[in-house]
Amino acid sequence: MISLKKNLAGKFALLLIALVLVITNCLNIRPAGATPLLKNKTIETPLAAFEGIYQNKINTFSYFKITVAGATLLAKQMDGDRQIILTRKSEFGFEMKDDDGDETIPVTFSKNDAGEIIGLVVADKDHWVKVKEYIPVKEVTLTADQLKAFAGKYKFEEKDDAYLQITATATGLILKQLWDNREINFVAISDVDFLNKQDAFPLKFTKDSAGNVTKVLAFNRDLWDKVKE
Repeated sequence: MISLKKNLAGKFALLLIALVLVITNCLNIRPAGATPLLKNKTIETPLAAFEGIYQNKINTFSYFKITVAGATLLAKQMDGDRQIILTRKSEFGFEMKDDDGDETIPVTFSKNDAGEIIGLVVADKDHWVKVKEYIPVKEVTLTADQLKAFAGKYKFEEKDDAYLQITATATGLILKQLWDNREINFVAISDVDFLNKQDAFPLKFTKDSAGNVTKVLAFNRDLWDKVKE
């Protein structure tokens, strides 16, 4: 009878230990100092490794500074007000909300052979490079006649019914999108280059051999032809 009680007690103890292990695993309870688990994988790269300044590979005027914010990363636009929260999903994978906040966009960091973070890609197509410092652009002063030379109506080369109206101001240019009447201010950074710092929006004008403005390139990708009036 005593032997039977001992056997039952032993089996109960083993069952209790197994139950504790199952509960611990389900709750992801880990020893103090252990690296946290994410999707059942051990994360070895600390969030601090991703901190730094990142420059857009195409639009080199666009910079974001990334810092740790609790359990997430915070990307803040340099020379602007935009802030983006990056939520970790894997070792080097994060996600961010779109401008409307109803969809998520993947953000993937990359590293070199030494294990150092060297850049990131947004939505598998928008490449950013980690740089040592932010270099702000310097404004230049153009004369009233120089600024007036850029004024006029411009047509998008890829769409017949899309037009811009550009006018000169005392210190720069105003671009008006004629499809929605939105106006954007620009300052001169060279004799043919202008920039809206808030949106890191660059304009680059082209002149013919006679010095007449013929085109403008927006965001280093969209070409607009000046309309002869």
